[in-house]
Amino acid sequence: MSAWASWTARVLVIVGLAVLIGWPLAATIVEAVGVAETASDSSGGLDPAATAAVVAESGGLARPARLAFETVLLAVASEALALPVGVALALLLFRTDVWGRRPLLFLLGLAAFIPLPLHATAWLGAFGNAGRMQAIGVQPILVGRLGVAVITALAALPWVVLLSGIGLRLVEPELEEGALLDWPAWRVWLGVTLRRSLGAVAASALAVAVLAAGDMTVTDLLQVRTYAEEAYVQFTLGNGPASAAAVAIPPLLVLGTVVLVVCRSLARHAPRRLASAFERSKTWRLGRWRVPLGIFLVALVGNIVALPLYSLIWRAGRVGGRATLGKPPTWSLAGLGGSLRFAFEESVEPLTTSVILSLGAATLTVMLAWAICWLSRASRGWQALTLGVVALTLAAPGPVVGMALLLAYRTVDWVYDSPLIVVFAMSVRALPYAILILWPFLRSLPTEVFEAAAMDGVGPIGEVFCIAIPLSRRATLAAWAVAFVLSLGELPATNLITPPGTQTISLLIWSLLHTGVESHLAAVALVTLAAIAAAGLIAVWLLQRAVARPRD
Repeated sequence: MSAWASWTARVLVIVGLAVLIGWPLAATIVEAVGVAETASDSSGGLDPAATAAVVAESGGLARPARLAFETVLLAVASEALALPVGVALALLLFRTDVWGRRPLLFLLGLAAFIPLPLHATAWLGAFGNAGRMQAIGVQPILVGRLGVAVITALAALPWVVLLSGIGLRLVEPELEEGALLDWPAWRVWLGVTLRRSLGAVAASALAVAVLAAGDMTVTDLLQVRTYAEEAYVQFTLGNGPASAAAVAIPPLLVLGTVVLVVCRSLARHAPRRLASAFERSKTWRLGRWRVPLGIFLVALVGNIVALPLYSLIWRAGRVGGRATLGKPPTWSLAGLGGSLRFAFEESVEPLTTSVILSLGAATLTVMLAWAICWLSRASRGWQALTLGVVALTLAAPGPVVGMALLLAYRTVDWVYDSPLIVVFAMSVRALPYAILILWPFLRSLPTEVFEAAAMDGVGPIGEVFCIAIPLSRRATLAAWAVAFVLSLGELPATNLITPPGTQTISLLIWSLLHTGVESHLAAVALVTLAAIAAAGLIAVWLLQRAVARPRD
């Protein structure tokens, strides 16, 4: 029975990967190559003339070189802004007794659940071209490359803190205690704590960089041409798979190779944890610095969250005014209430749709990610497959994912014309991040526990349900929460494939963003933030359960 169940599980995992990744990839290749035989049809495929028009830019640099420069610059800038601050915050909030750490972790958890289109709405409305900074009467700050890098880094910062913090919590207490006998505390932090957490820090850095390189939400608004943005533009213009492939294949190959090498290195060098890593880790005492440092962190994190919120409230309350008479709108509490009531009526249906679809996508993602990570523990073949899945899904820009799913299921009406295709897109986009969270946890499960269980006659199925799942339940909940958040804010892929009659909150905000951040969009953003905050109470609790909290 155990052997039959084990093989059934393997088959289900392979089928799931084929449905989400294998067949869309094959359909895209078949479509692009097939049109090479019918080059006279300019509606799609690998038409040499169309490809040449995309690849070459007359009178300047080759387009691939320019797109590569913009993409790499954006990824590096986002990492430079988010990674140092995020790791420092993770070390303080997860491993010290700094004052206010739990409310700050809760606030960062809620901030992590804000979709990127909503980040763009808030920050561009406060400091960008969309708002023109009317509140203080100065020129926009968040424009061009700087604006994209800052907004992407701010959106990614909570994830750097949370993902790095999980790794920091898994450092074995006895290693730090032993090092303290010979080294001062700061050397223990650098030589033991951070060193044992490099896998989690590197995973969060990789996730942020690829997320920045594969998204087109902010780049489209600020007119910064990256590979993801160009693929989106080419496909929406009706140029078909040929033009999209011309700008998507080069970074897919290069970035996929980089991701594969990094993931392979992490898989080889990730440390095997002692059993004590799953107990409470050491809490570093800050002494007299505990309260002053906590006040500084509250001011820093609080302002990062509050500044765009103030802007949205100010804009949502600005009503009235007549442009023909040169009379500007004025702010009032009654105007704010009216804007919120109207926005609530408009937002209920798309927000409910987004939550339902994200619940299904997160569940499907975590089931598939957990199974493939577990099978990879003892099989090099499954390890290679897992690395390939992570590399491919991380390297593929969001618009390319949407295009691939569209080509794969355009003849399957019950998928193509239903919200199921949106769930597929959300799952593909969230899958690598769930794997990046679950793989280190499942790899680090102490082997002596399974050896003792095998001696007691526990079979493979018993190991999964009686040992592995209970020991990894916190990591599984964290992976589910991450997949839910990413699905809730997914736009680049779903924007291309959402069927008529289905509207998510991201699509609503995206359509309104192109008209500027005025009172209506600001009110919709506030309603969405309130709903996310309410639902996020449960999600943040799950994330807190995913890591052992510091002892007082």
